[in-house]
Amino acid sequence: MRNPRRLAREMGLKAFCTFQLMIGGMLVSSLLHPLVIVFAGIGAYSMLEAPTGDIPTGMLSLFVIDMVNILGSYLVFLALGLSSMIEHEKRLIGRRWIAVPLYWLMTSVAAWQAVLELRSKPFVWNKTPHQPSNRKM
Repeated sequence: MRNPRRLAREMGLKAFCTFQLMIGGMLVSSLLHPLVIVFAGIGAYSMLEAPTGDIPTGMLSLFVIDMVNILGSYLVFLALGLSSMIEHEKRLIGRRWIAVPLYWLMTSVAAWQAVLELRSKPFVWNKTPHQPSNRKM
């Protein structure tokens, strides 16, 4: 991406556009996930507070679309992860799959931290510290 025109020529326009949508989509979804959760919460609260029969059709439609989008994304994420596991690994996961929404929120926190650090410290790489292992291989 240092030279987008050259990359587009090398990849071809269709592959280049697909690449941009995939990478851009992952970044945007990481950054906007909390906002989607907030909108869904506001929608749910509005539905609960509205008198029976007074819920506008547009609001109901938007709420349903939000919920299908969120739940569908979680399910696709889980399906992709589970499809690459052997049976033993699937048993080890147990009920930890329930934490997927928390995982996505933590991913969003990390993405926002990266955006802020890119602006304030563009040449610093915030790495996870690791201790040397005394174990012999």
